[in-house]
Amino acid sequence: MLTRRKFLRLCLNTAASATLAQMLLPELAEALRLIPGGKPPVIWIEGTSCTGNSISLDNIADPSLRTVFEEIIDLRYQQLTMWPQSYQAMDVLHETKEKERGRYILVVEGGIPMGLPESVIVGERDGIQLNARDTIPWLAEDAMAVVAVGNCAAFGGPSKAYPNPTGTKGVWNVVTNTPVINVPGCPAHPDWMVGTIVHIILYGLPRVDEFRRPTMFFGQLVHDICPRRFFFFNGDFANAPGEAGCLFKVGCKGPVTHADCPTRKFNDGINWCINANNPCIGCATPDFPDGGTSPFFEHLTDIRVLPGIETTAVTVTKGVGAATALGIGAHFAVNLAKGRLGNNLTLETEKEIPVPTDNPYSAIKDELETERNALIKIEAEQILMQQDIKQIRRLQNQGRAGKSLLSKLNPLRFFRKKNKL
Repeated sequence: MLTRRKFLRLCLNTAASATLAQMLLPELAEALRLIPGGKPPVIWIEGTSCTGNSISLDNIADPSLRTVFEEIIDLRYQQLTMWPQSYQAMDVLHETKEKERGRYILVVEGGIPMGLPESVIVGERDGIQLNARDTIPWLAEDAMAVVAVGNCAAFGGPSKAYPNPTGTKGVWNVVTNTPVINVPGCPAHPDWMVGTIVHIILYGLPRVDEFRRPTMFFGQLVHDICPRRFFFFNGDFANAPGEAGCLFKVGCKGPVTHADCPTRKFNDGINWCINANNPCIGCATPDFPDGGTSPFFEHLTDIRVLPGIETTAVTVTKGVGAATALGIGAHFAVNLAKGRLGNNLTLETEKEIPVPTDNPYSAIKDELETERNALIKIEAEQILMQQDIKQIRRLQNQGRAGKSLLSKLNPLRFFRKKNKL
């Protein structure tokens, strides 16, 4: 049987040249045959959605969507692709819930309209209309797991955008008695959807981050694996979408977005946002689109470093402390000290109005003094970090390694003062 280690290796190493479903198909044929009772059935239901995730999955060219539905998953209900209609479709939905209790996987596409339930009607049974607000939690009660595909299902997404007349919420905000796995994106990549469902079938729930996103797909920042990353550290920035260079100044949200889009790509490996000279809009983040990702073509302002602690992107890039640089990557501090990054990332919003002075050299002197103080702060923080590391190692040698490292290293010491623009 396909081992979990090999499965994760396939998920992580799948390149743009082949879809995950295509690579998994030969392995799954034998693995799924050995599962007691066969493949668990899948119910796919929509809430407040544009159906973009279903269309994204339909874009799989090899294998075909039919192969995915019949050989990789046992799809029982999906109103867009199933042939039964009206009461026949409702019969399939109810029969699967009653006969497959605890075995079926519920896939939800779109958010749950808590404030306006009549905005999404799933169907009708015995003369009673079934809305998404009541039907989704009802189906989740007996599901093995719930997979929320797309940002609307995961976090509310565009469906929850201001003024949110339907009162839409993400699935994990409503369903609390069944494990919910969030597979965000607008839309989600087919590999993310298929890979998450297959992992649940073969090995149970995947490892997730604090927002319940599978780390096998959302474990890296777009910025860290972006092919234009070297432009960033060299200080070569585009001034408008479509230009060459790093797109940070024109709104790229790659430094705060966890997803493997740069290596996986969309449309059978043809393209992705930045490759099309458009900045990443952060569609896999929990606050998309109303939070820190909007407006799409304005640079990042606040960056979450630790829970409850925020700093600014410009502060990070100007190097006001090594600990603050952890918000996008610890390597920032080194590149700021050596390269052109800090000098070339002067944004319109943080340019200072020049103050007239009789001495033309005083402004230069003040600027050099400011930069000197910033470097001193970086060096001081690095010394403190080295001292803490030595202390931890000393405690480990004394047989106290069983305690949590975080209890010995107080991260808040690096944030005594909140950096501001």
